Amino acid sequence: MVVEWDPALALGHAEIDGQHQEIFRRYAALVDAMESGRSAEIGDLFGFLVEYAARHFAAEERVMAEAHYPGANVHAAAHARFVRELAELRVLYEVNGATTGVAVKTRTWISDWLRAHIMGVDLGLARFLRGR
Repeated sequence: MVVEWDPALALGHAEIDGQHQEIFRRYAALVDAMESGRSAEIGDLFGFLVEYAARHFAAEERVMAEAHYPGANVHAAAHARFVRELAELRVLYEVNGATTGVAVKTRTWISDWLRAHIMGVDLGLARFLRGR
């Protein structure tokens, strides 16, 4: 599985698309650090992703509030769940290290979640914004 931004994920909102691309860049760096055994980088990359995801989600939620997006509550709940699960994954890494299981879970869970979220609820937001 390739861990990189796919232009098919672009929503047409410059700020959000740029943030998604940065999340993919850092996520790819995290996966690479885990698979290459560069443990000194892993904690910082997890920290960045936790902080950046919160900042990105706040920006998306601001856009939703300004646009009076009717799906904002469900969308924000998905963001909160991701933040919780990412924090749990980080703790799993801190307790167990970059074991094969932790590396595989990191690679697959984040990728699956990002792609599903962007192509699902984020795309719904983008359609709403374009239709206004």
